[in-house]
Amino acid sequence: MYQLIIVEDEKAIAQGIANSNPWHEWGFEVAGVCYNGEEAVEFIKEHPVDLVLSDIRMPKMDGVALMKHLNRYHPEIKIIILSGYNDFEYLQTAIRSGVTEYLLKPTDVDEFAELFQKMKQALDQRDQEREMKEKAEFTRRCNSLLRGYGYDEEAEEQEFYQAQADLIGVMVINLSGEDIREKKKYHKGQIAALEELNRLKGEEAIFGQFILNYEEKITGILRIDEDCGEDSIRDFARRLADKVQESTGFELNCGISSFYPDFRMLPQCYEQAKCSAYQRIFLEEKQRVIFYRQIQESEFDYYQFAFDEEKILKYILNQERGNLALEIQNTFSYFRNHMVENYDYINQMSLEILFYVSRKLLKYNVRAEKLMKEHGCTYTDVFEREKLEEKEAFLLFVFDLFMEECQAQYSSSTKTRDLAESIRGIVDREYMVNGISLDYVAEKVRKSTAYISKIFKNEFECNFSTYITEKRLNHSLELLQDPSRKVYEISQEIGWADVSNYIKVFKKKYGVSPDEYRRLLPNRQV
Repeated sequence: MYQLIIVEDEKAIAQGIANSNPWHEWGFEVAGVCYNGEEAVEFIKEHPVDLVLSDIRMPKMDGVALMKHLNRYHPEIKIIILSGYNDFEYLQTAIRSGVTEYLLKPTDVDEFAELFQKMKQALDQRDQEREMKEKAEFTRRCNSLLRGYGYDEEAEEQEFYQAQADLIGVMVINLSGEDIREKKKYHKGQIAALEELNRLKGEEAIFGQFILNYEEKITGILRIDEDCGEDSIRDFARRLADKVQESTGFELNCGISSFYPDFRMLPQCYEQAKCSAYQRIFLEEKQRVIFYRQIQESEFDYYQFAFDEEKILKYILNQERGNLALEIQNTFSYFRNHMVENYDYINQMSLEILFYVSRKLLKYNVRAEKLMKEHGCTYTDVFEREKLEEKEAFLLFVFDLFMEECQAQYSSSTKTRDLAESIRGIVDREYMVNGISLDYVAEKVRKSTAYISKIFKNEFECNFSTYITEKRLNHSLELLQDPSRKVYEISQEIGWADVSNYIKVFKKKYGVSPDEYRRLLPNRQV
């Protein structure tokens, strides 16, 4: 039902209009009756409406003034003006000011019905256009996150901090079926599956949204709690697959990335999910759901030789180009001498070192995906290099890009590191204060909560809230050594006013309650 208010200074007429028409049949609900323009303005501040039906001559603020106000501050609201035959000049002013429609008094039910059916059609079209615009903007934002650039980092950081879940990852979906080779039918199947997936995910405990992304792949950005196991995610994916097949006729296979506590890992998650979705293991074992971890363990569980991750990262950060080139060269020399035919292994090792280094460089504000995009490449381009020499050259080329960007970011990262240490100092001193929070620290250092959350995560590789929780729990272990201390007293001392919350968090961390932990202590006093 669209929300309508009636604005008419003659109360009998206003109530008559409100109560004598079949508004619900026309798709409207009378949200309120106002007796002048000023009342209408105040009402709209508290109650969003879709349509205003207003008299033209009223005290305090007439219909024309009201309409000008709405056009300026609420252009989405449609307006119908009620006017008499002697209101010609007012009506002309109203039309010039952009009134949507007008009715001449007196009016009958048929005129009302015809006009409000027309208005409902206009509002339906408005909502459809708005929905399409919102979907397009949401898809653009998701694509930016999957690419790793082109979004408002502070806004995303704030949203991620406020999210209901702790970890984020990606699911990439392939469809299969009889019509898969027909492009139009396949695309139609994708749209149908996408709609069904977004409908179904609202019924699950796993949060997220599915889009048809910039590569025309059905992609889900998923959020989970940190204690949500792989079995739960697999069951979630299988239920989706069953329901999508039932409703669309298409079978659904999906690859699922690892999950991380940082939304900036989404580009890597997307590459992981794509690799999982397109592995041969799908066909060989007929699995509908495969995790990136399975690729690593099933195809490459021997890992007899790999890149030295720590050395490569150190050489990049220290600008040791010669040592970096030699390290890459030595690794590929081993590949040539021992594993010439196993290019799957080499590709996987190359992808892993790219993932690892770019993940670590987030701490220094180096955005690997954006850098590679600017130079026309991406992680999985290493697969396209047919010769080992080409793969080796590709890795060194990308690491050179990283090295140059590290140098450019060095001065700003030093300031950021100092700020992160200052924030940690505040937390270390005041973590037992019940009111400590991002907002509390943000006010002290004069930075936004989103910025603080980001740099803290970058520098110390954990969330701000997780760090506080760990500090409190560790201190509580010491306090529990004293049998004379009550659990609720300990809870209050370490900053948890709600003892039940403390017990819940403690048990989640250690598997036992504080009292049970006490009973397990050696030499405990009775």
